[in-house]
Order: sequence, then C-alpha cells, then structure tokens
Amino acid sequence: MRCVLAVPVLTACLVLFLAATCPAQQETPAAPPIPEPPAGAVAPRGMDAPPAFMRPHTARPQAARPDLTFAARPAPTNFRGLAWGAPLAKAEGLAPVTQPVPLPGTFHRPDELLRLGQAEIRSVAYYFPKGTLTGVGIVFEGQDNFFLLKDHLIELYGPGRQMGDRYGWTWSNFFIDLRMRGNQGELRYTHQP
Repeated sequence: MRCVLAVPVLTACLVLFLAATCPAQQETPAAPPIPEPPAGAVAPRGMDAPPAFMRPHTARPQAARPDLTFAARPAPTNFRGLAWGAPLAKAEGLAPVTQPVPLPGTFHRPDELLRLGQAEIRSVAYYFPKGTLTGVGIVFEGQDNFFLLKDHLIELYGPGRQMGDRYGWTWSNFFIDLRMRGNQGELRYTHQP
C-alpha cells in the first residue's frame, strides 16, 4: 500500500518543483518599428527586385535555326530531259503502260536506261494524269540499291530528311520520296504546278 500512495505524492512534488524553478512566462517586448527611408533615397542595387526563383521566366534570344523542311539545293527541273509540267505531246519515245494492267496516264520508255547513279533499277514510270508530266516512279530491289540511290540524291540535292520509313527532299512545289518495303524499294519524284 505504501507504493500506491507514493506515486501521487511524487507527482505532486515534481509539479511543485517545476513550478518553482521555471521562470514565469513574460510577454516579449514588441520589435521597434522599421524606420521609413528619407525622401528621395534609392534602395541598394538588387534590393527592389524579387529573388531569382520568383521572377517570371523569360526566354533567352537564340540564333535562328535553319529551316530543315526544305532541301538545301534547287529542285530538279526535268527527269532525263523531260521537263516537269511538259505536255504529253512533247514527250517522245513514251509508250502507255499496259502490263500487268493498263494504267491511264502512265507511260514508260521501252529503251529506258535501268540505272540511276550507280544503282540498278527495275522500272521507270512517267505520270501524266492531266496531260502534263507531274511525276516519275522508279522501282528497284535490294538495300544496296537503296543506299546507292540515297547517296546519289544526296550528291545532287544535299542531305534530305528521314520521315518514318521514308527519306526525302521537299521544295515548295516538288517532292522526292525514297522508301523500302521488304526487299523492294520505290523512288518517287512529284511535281505540283
């Protein structure tokens, strides 16, 4: 029983001891007011601006980047001597494509040179959809010929641009598009009058 009575007595003694030794809470005096600067005074440099992390972001001026959407050199004006936009009547030596099926407005040269640069090509088709030359399509086979054609076109027109599985050159009214599908490739020249 003595232990049970001793705990409340010890607690009361501790409370009295702490009350006697701790200073009473006093109110802290108010800080003196900040004096106003004299009239016409200028704040020290940098004091009137917010810290850097609070300033709004301003983009730094950058040098103009070259327009990569267009080819670096002029577009071709013809394909193997036949000018873009030339009427079908002025195109000599062309025969209509009839094999494997007839293709309206599509022609080929029976004696066509089946090489372009160092690449071997399988066929060349000339497109006259409205009576004027607006495109040429070339079919070839193999990765070797793809890279030979690409190198040849880079020599002629400068570097092109990769767009997915296509590599090409763009002008305001002319496009060259090179692509591979499996082992067969296609090169297209397209003129838009």
